[in-house]
Amino acid sequence: MSNTGGSYASPRADVAEARTAKVLRRKLQWLIAIVVACTGVLATEIIAASYSDFVIARRNLTEVMAFCRVLDAANYLSAERGPSNGMLGIGVAPGSPVKARLAEFRARSDASLAQLVADIDNASRAEPADALSPILVEVQRRLALARVEVDRIAALPPEERNLAEIQAAIEAMFGVIDALRPAIDWNIQRLTNTDPNLAGIALAAQMLANLREDGGRLGSQIMAPVAVGKPLEAQNLADSERTRGRLQEVWSIVGKPGALPGLSPADIGDLAKIDREFFGEGLAMIDGIIAVGRNSGAYPMTAEQLTDRFVPKMKPLEDLRRSFMDATVERLSANKTRASIKLAVATLATFALFLVLLVLMRRARSLVFEPLLLARHSIIELANDRPISRLQGKGGEGEMGRLFDAIDVLRQRLDERTLLMQHLERQAETDELTGLLNRRALELIGSAEHKNGGDQQVCLILMDIDHFKQINDTHGHLVGDIVLKETARIIRNSVRNSDLVARFGGEEFAVITPGDNIESALALAERIRFNLAREPIVVSEGRALTVTASFGVAEGRSANGGWTRLIARADTELYRAKSEGRNRVCVQQASASLAHLTSAKSARA
Repeated sequence: MSNTGGSYASPRADVAEARTAKVLRRKLQWLIAIVVACTGVLATEIIAASYSDFVIARRNLTEVMAFCRVLDAANYLSAERGPSNGMLGIGVAPGSPVKARLAEFRARSDASLAQLVADIDNASRAEPADALSPILVEVQRRLALARVEVDRIAALPPEERNLAEIQAAIEAMFGVIDALRPAIDWNIQRLTNTDPNLAGIALAAQMLANLREDGGRLGSQIMAPVAVGKPLEAQNLADSERTRGRLQEVWSIVGKPGALPGLSPADIGDLAKIDREFFGEGLAMIDGIIAVGRNSGAYPMTAEQLTDRFVPKMKPLEDLRRSFMDATVERLSANKTRASIKLAVATLATFALFLVLLVLMRRARSLVFEPLLLARHSIIELANDRPISRLQGKGGEGEMGRLFDAIDVLRQRLDERTLLMQHLERQAETDELTGLLNRRALELIGSAEHKNGGDQQVCLILMDIDHFKQINDTHGHLVGDIVLKETARIIRNSVRNSDLVARFGGEEFAVITPGDNIESALALAERIRFNLAREPIVVSEGRALTVTASFGVAEGRSANGGWTRLIARADTELYRAKSEGRNRVCVQQASASLAHLTSAKSARA
């Protein structure tokens, strides 16, 4: 048997297919999200490690440079003692440049201290250096008092200057450096906390700074007797001996080749220069002064001359400390540059990785996943006898392309079958108003089955529109025709391609479901009844009718007069449905369970 009622497209099937496609797309999205998340975690670890290295390198460089500025300030304050000592001597020649040099050194000391104060709130440091504030305030206070004392003594006539006051002024200048030592110690601790690898560098730099400071102290400790032409006192000799011992002890540690890492060969060569100029010529000069001072005050040079000759001997010490710190800063700056390059490369590589990943995911979706969904949808559409467009070339080359070629072959075969079925349908007699088979065509099909010896299981649904005469009488026959055509449309949309639909006569319709059992036919009748009752029929603008129908369902075989008996049983059940209140489905009572099912469905109606 063939179907003239059109293809049956179940709304539930369409919803289920859309839901399945949605679920598959959601799973793909979750898969992409998981891959992206895992890649993001790995990329974050790489970038975080690179960023951490960069932060450490930047912080080390910042802290070491701040430490260098503290050491520079200590060096400038030590150097200021030279012209200060020269001003205290009684033999300052008229027009001596020592006063101008003192003003220059004081300005340099003030600038270095101002820089340290600015460093306290330097945002580039890991944390504010608030602990340095009280230290620097004390340094500036002591420096101001020492300068006042130096200026006061320098303003006195030479004959009014005494040893004790000059010694006190020199001690006051020593006190400035002593007040700055906590700042040096704080920075060393800061470097050690920042990176333990910097502890050795900090201690080496401190020892080099101590060499310069103790060298200056060695000269200053005998400067007061020289300034006033008095013999050296025991305290001067004791202080001098202690300072010389510290100098030699420190030099025994840092004065060996290889003791200071990062120095260039030229800087290492300066070690010999220090041995020669400071520990050789400079200490010999001090020894000569001490030898004279032990017995008398007839020194071979004035305080100004001693300063001018001894200070240059300390310059190699200062140069060594500066070279060592410059080499350290250069090395840390190179580390920072490498870390920044590594961070930039890691960031760009991660961005490129994400870009490639997203492109691959997009390509996979467009070249594999979406084609598979299209293939699945096409196969389902073909299985439901619904047309699809040509798929040739949509799958590209390879396996996906061959899959779509196979679906195209299947589509062509089904199209040929559909054309054949349509040709057969057009040959059957149809109802002019509804486009369905008419009763004669339905009976011809049943008779043909009997004549051809067919004996298959058949279910028949007869339905009658409730109160159709009242619709004609109330609204006219034109409205009645609309109701018939719309009812036929609803039936066609509710059945499958394999079902036969016919106008049985007047307001009656018949549906044949070949091969189905009575339960399936009953379910189909319920679906038609439900769809008809829930969809108002528009008969004119602003006017719609709610139409119901009564159904009778029966099953039997088409051979040996079975067709006639099948119609009679279905008609009996239709009459029973109308007599029991209409808008319901009645079925032949083949079994107790079926009767129960029928009763339940009728109750819902």
